[in-house]
Amino acid sequence: MDFSETFEKTDFILAEAAVIESLRRSGAAVLHPRLENALLIYDDVGRTALTRVYRDYVSIARPAGVPILICTPTWRANPERISAAGITRDVNSDAVAFLKQLKNEWMDQPSSLFIGGLVGCKNDCYKPREGLSTDAAEAFHLVQVHQLADAGVDFLLAATLPVVDEACGIARAMQTTGLPYIISFVINRRGRILDGQSLEQAFQKIDAVCNRPPLGYMINCAYPSFLRAHEQPRKVLARLIGFQANASSCDHAKLDGSELLQADALDDWGDRMILLNRRHGIKILGGCCGTGPAHLKYLIHRYRESS
Repeated sequence: MDFSETFEKTDFILAEAAVIESLRRSGAAVLHPRLENALLIYDDVGRTALTRVYRDYVSIARPAGVPILICTPTWRANPERISAAGITRDVNSDAVAFLKQLKNEWMDQPSSLFIGGLVGCKNDCYKPREGLSTDAAEAFHLVQVHQLADAGVDFLLAATLPVVDEACGIARAMQTTGLPYIISFVINRRGRILDGQSLEQAFQKIDAVCNRPPLGYMINCAYPSFLRAHEQPRKVLARLIGFQANASSCDHAKLDGSELLQADALDDWGDRMILLNRRHGIKILGGCCGTGPAHLKYLIHRYRESS
C-alpha cells in the first residue's frame, strides 16, 4: 500500500521523535549553523549519527507492526540557504536517496515505513513577523518541494510553520507535485498559531487556495495540552491528522536555546497523546523537542493497552 492507502486503512501511525535536537544534545555530530543536519549525509560520522537516530525510531515500530514515518534531514535545506553555504550538491535529492537506502536495508515489509520530504519556513519558526506572503512563499519553496518529490518521497511535510500565509504558499507549491502532503503548524498554549490565527481559520484558508488540498494538518513543537482539543470545532479535528509533541509544556521562548533538556512526566505526555488518538481520531503521533525513543515506546505501549 502507498502512504495514502495506509493512512485511510489504519487508525494509528507512529512518527519519528526529535532528530535535530537529539543530534545536537548527543554531540555525535556537528550541525551546520544554517542547514542544521542536512549535510551530515556527506560524511561517515554524520551518516552514522543520523542512521542511529532513525534506526532507534524504526526499531520501535517494526516489532509492533505499526507503520512509521521518517522525514528527510532537509528542514532548512532550501535553495537560499544551500547557496549561501556554498554547497553545489543536490542536497534534497541526496537526502532522499540516503533514507531510501536505509529503508531498503531495514524493512522486510517496505510499505510499513514511509519517507516524508521535509521543508520548513524560510525564516525563524518562532517569529511570525518574518513569515512570507502566500505568493512569495509559493515561489520560494517550489524548488525544494519538487527536488524532494522528484527524488521519490512518499509524501511531503511542511513543519513548524508559524504563519498561515506562508503555509498557504507552501501548500500551493506542494499540490503541484501530485503527492500527498501535510501542513504542520506550531501553536501556543492557547491553541492558536503564532501569527494569532485559529486553526479553523488556517485550515479554511489553505483548503480554499488549493485545487488539491492537503491530506490533512498536523501540530508539532508544542505540548499536547496546547491544542485544547475540547475547545476545537469538529471540522478542525476532522482535518487534524497528526501531532508531534514537545516533551515539555514550557512556552517556546523558554525552550528555544535552553541548555538543559526540558521534559514533563512521560506518562502525562503519552497519555495526553493517546487521548488525542482515541477521543479525537488523530492518527499520526510522534515527538518533537525533548523527545526520544522512550516517548515512542510509551505511545506504542499505551496504544496497545487501549486497543
